[in-house]
Amino acid sequence: MALSRQELQGIEVQAIELARGAGRILMDRFHKPMAVEYKDKEGWKDPVTEADKAAEAYLSEETSRRFPDHGFVGEEGGGKESGESGLMWVVDPLDGTTNFSNGLPSFCCSIALIEDGAPVVGAVFMPWPETTEGRVIHARKGGGAWEGEERLQVAPGEKPVAGRVVVRGGFLAGRFRPSKELLKNGGQQRSVGSTASELALVADGTYQYTLHGTPHSWDVAAGIILVQEAGGTSFSHNKNGWFPLTTFRDGSTEGPVTQEQLRKWQNPVLSGNPEMVGFVSSGLLPLALSTRLIRGTKNALTRPKPNSRRP
Repeated sequence: MALSRQELQGIEVQAIELARGAGRILMDRFHKPMAVEYKDKEGWKDPVTEADKAAEAYLSEETSRRFPDHGFVGEEGGGKESGESGLMWVVDPLDGTTNFSNGLPSFCCSIALIEDGAPVVGAVFMPWPETTEGRVIHARKGGGAWEGEERLQVAPGEKPVAGRVVVRGGFLAGRFRPSKELLKNGGQQRSVGSTASELALVADGTYQYTLHGTPHSWDVAAGIILVQEAGGTSFSHNKNGWFPLTTFRDGSTEGPVTQEQLRKWQNPVLSGNPEMVGFVSSGLLPLALSTRLIRGTKNALTRPKPNSRRP
């Protein structure tokens, strides 16, 4: 049974509290000595600190206490399957760990509740120079995206505006070939090194759009509902092309979405206002296809005409 508007509103209030609580844990440890471990084979790409673990432990314990029948998936391994409710919290306790461990205040804590695979509540905490308590951008399905008393709106426009910032990940060159039109109207590229923060900044209109190559579910779960409720949309990509991203369910199984499904999910995500997303997605050819088109064009240019004579 779907959550009611009243239930969603109550959960959103608690998600805000959870985001602020995790934010305090992160800020208490920021700019202090910390040990950094690495989860990747190379030993430098995927850092984790005590702050990541402490914030996730807090979120795991609090969601279990407040919502005993809800499941939980955290980036650092915390997990619990959902009960009969089928509801699952998906969190990244510290998105932007490299920035955090280097003393760069560009990171966040991302919290989302998903129902039947779809994000329905989201809250993102970010440190911010204008306030000691940081920012919390939040949303619930059907309730709009907000920061405090200010309702948020994605940036307008059918095409990116020169000089206005966008995020277009480094994966682009290895996966897609942008059209000439997109290259000409691509926007000013910037990245803060935190996917969830960047999506929150799409929701508040700072970024015109963001394009991320290989995010995990916990990187984007909150951002999807934030952008959606701010009047935008998110697309993902598979072998059939770009499509609206509204759920993490892959369609291969029935019943509640599991931890395993959420941990395995990893796909490109493009977010912005609907017209902007349409323009950008139409200007991105998958590299394999674009390569075939280029080769075909070259062959057509060099292939002798039917009535031409070879020397």
